[in-house]
Amino acid sequence: MVDHIKFTPAVARDWKSVQSAVRGDTYKHCARRVEDASTSSQLKSKLWIIEEVSNLGVKVDRVAILAGWYANFIVPLLIDELGASFIHNFEIDQDVKQLSYKFNKRYKEEEKYKCYIVDVMFEPIWQYMKQGVSGFDLVINTSCEHMFPMQKFLKMNRGFLGNPLYVLQSTDDSSFDDHINCVSSPDELAEQAKLVDVLYSGTKVLDNGMNRFMVIGK
Repeated sequence: MVDHIKFTPAVARDWKSVQSAVRGDTYKHCARRVEDASTSSQLKSKLWIIEEVSNLGVKVDRVAILAGWYANFIVPLLIDELGASFIHNFEIDQDVKQLSYKFNKRYKEEEKYKCYIVDVMFEPIWQYMKQGVSGFDLVINTSCEHMFPMQKFLKMNRGFLGNPLYVLQSTDDSSFDDHINCVSSPDELAEQAKLVDVLYSGTKVLDNGMNRFMVIGK
């Protein structure tokens, strides 16, 4: 059972550098967002992914994360627990890139992590990749409520993604202005993405009281 993140000295060093950065003038405006990205609910939802993907026993080598934010929890979990060799984070927020590199400095230096600034609903991700690089084992989107249904992304990147396993999370909480695409159940989430082979479907109530839905499939 995966129920914790490994808080090693290297993790402590990298995370401390983020705290120092958000106390300075350059990233002071990001302090609240970094706090929001570091809650128990955020960690619980990411541990859920690792637990269920691990239960499926699938190969995890190359991973694409859509709207991965600072990727402070998901990247170490994917690498340390599932053995991922490289993770691409495609994120729209301009301020995210440098702070995500601080959170994951050890993996960036080992050439295991890269962050790209891109709107995945309007720009195909393949144009950001090195020539000859294509295909993923996992495509993770834990922010489906913030964007159009995944079919839009799939159409733009058809033929490039390979045959990955999709890990999608959403919610029915429409009380936030940026929750533009909530769903009422994991079944609706799977239907939106047109998954034809659902390997896992479930619901969790997070510490913040939000219903979180997750589906894994192809």
